[in-house]
Amino acid sequence: MNKTYNVYWSQTALNELAGILAYPLEVKERIYMDSFTRLAFQPTLTAKQILSGFLSGYWARLGLYQVILVFEVNEDESVVWIDGIKHKRENIYWNK
Repeated sequence: MNKTYNVYWSQTALNELAGILAYPLEVKERIYMDSFTRLAFQPTLTAKQILSGFLSGYWARLGLYQVILVFEVNEDESVVWIDGIKHKRENIYWNK
């Protein structure tokens, strides 16, 4: 069952990536490019599903450089949409 997923970033996620001030541009580019590699094959393998709250149905996975990728998976169309990205230490996001 070697399924390949198409990975897409939403404009909101791209804005959040650009807004992470702790990393230089080269690191942000590596995070962006690495997401395509990590999520193209079995995106939910090491991810945790969010079961309740506003983000119910989304998946969360730790990515490169301690960022958390928040994404949704469409199994029928083999598509992964990254809708959010936050640094692991940004607790304000999770407290909302």
